[in-house]
Amino acid sequence: MSKANILVVEDNLLVGTAVRNILVDEGHKAMAVEDGASGKRAVTDNTYHVIFLDLMLPDIDGQVLLELWHKKHPEIPIVVMTAYGDVQLAVDCLKKGAYDFLTKPVEKVHLLKTLKNALKHLKLSHKVNVLTELSKRDDSVDLQEVIGNAPQFQRTIEMTERVALNDFSCLFIKGESGTGKGLFARSIHRMGQRRDKPFVEVNCSALPATLIESELFGHRRGAFTDAKEDKIGLFEMADGGTLFLDEIGDMDIGLQSKLLKVIEEQRFRRIGGTADVTVDVAIIAATNQAVEEMIDENKFRLDLYYRLNVVPLELPPLRDRMQDVEAIAKYFLKQYAKKFNKKISSFKPAALKTMKEYDWPGNVRELRNVVERGCLLAQGAQITKEELMFPELKLKSNGTEITSLPAMPLARAEELVIRAAMADADGNKNKAAKMLGVQRRTLCKKLEEYDLD
Repeated sequence: MSKANILVVEDNLLVGTAVRNILVDEGHKAMAVEDGASGKRAVTDNTYHVIFLDLMLPDIDGQVLLELWHKKHPEIPIVVMTAYGDVQLAVDCLKKGAYDFLTKPVEKVHLLKTLKNALKHLKLSHKVNVLTELSKRDDSVDLQEVIGNAPQFQRTIEMTERVALNDFSCLFIKGESGTGKGLFARSIHRMGQRRDKPFVEVNCSALPATLIESELFGHRRGAFTDAKEDKIGLFEMADGGTLFLDEIGDMDIGLQSKLLKVIEEQRFRRIGGTADVTVDVAIIAATNQAVEEMIDENKFRLDLYYRLNVVPLELPPLRDRMQDVEAIAKYFLKQYAKKFNKKISSFKPAALKTMKEYDWPGNVRELRNVVERGCLLAQGAQITKEELMFPELKLKSNGTEITSLPAMPLARAEELVIRAAMADADGNKNKAAKMLGVQRRTLCKKLEEYDLD
């Protein structure tokens, strides 16, 4: 489980202390406060990964805090706790932005499981998104500037803009891993008529078949062994907005028929429930697999494919729009130079030539990672080919394939990156750990491992 900074807002001192101690024993940093005013000060002064919030506070209604924090900090999962819980209260809180709902007395196993799921959710929501600011500016211009101007890709951009302007029912995005399917899904939502409603994302490959049905449709208490509380599903959370089903090609074929029915009727029942739940949800599905081949192999339902494929959107791989490589690389260079507080202005000609010859099997995601690594290792105002540290994969040159420079051992590459970060941070471990995106504890272990401490 990832270690996190957690806030517990609970007016009962014994309960708050008990929850905090459980979290600390698991290696997390946790703070407990006894009223809403203290909670507001804590959230203002600190950054928290998860908040556990009691609804019955002595000075402020917990639901008021829930709405306030969800509006100001939508990225923070807020888990509501109350001894006065019922199904309707749970649904109201979840619709107001709560991540999950716990009834006191809170069981340790259930508390830690909820926290684990919340941290997974937080990790997914923190994926790097180069289109984060699109909805705040002129979308069509930004899409062109950020992503590129290759004719094939411009057609994709034009299609994206046309789709976003209409209240579509289903959209199917196809493309290799790393081409930006998630970015396009979020961009379409932000530019569309549902921009003020929820955008809910689920990675179908990240959840086992036994859990994904519960995640999508929710469950009633007692529906199965671990169903100790009523829980609404992602369809219900996305009501009025957009549900993004990423990597839908990995969904169990047995669940595909139920999904098709829900998409068609916009109505379903929670697991263990008897009442129908009606929603209004636009569906964006995405896959990096050859769905047509999966249909021939009876691994994907043809009727579901037809239903999802109302608006098909094809994202070309980066190797098919190599003229965009330089522009995208410079965009990431500007981002990471600012992040690492370095005065890097450009790439050396040899570095730029290598990037233009490389086949980019990992697409834009790989390009972003290579530029980030180059910025970390750069010693001057220009990034060199050696600082990009290309792996031992194949490059393209005049239609033929040539082998790149010998790959550097992974441990050596890691050591160089850590050395560069520590140098740029002037030996400050906290600053270096932040630059590297790791915990200080992890950095200290690596410094000791490479005898750099």
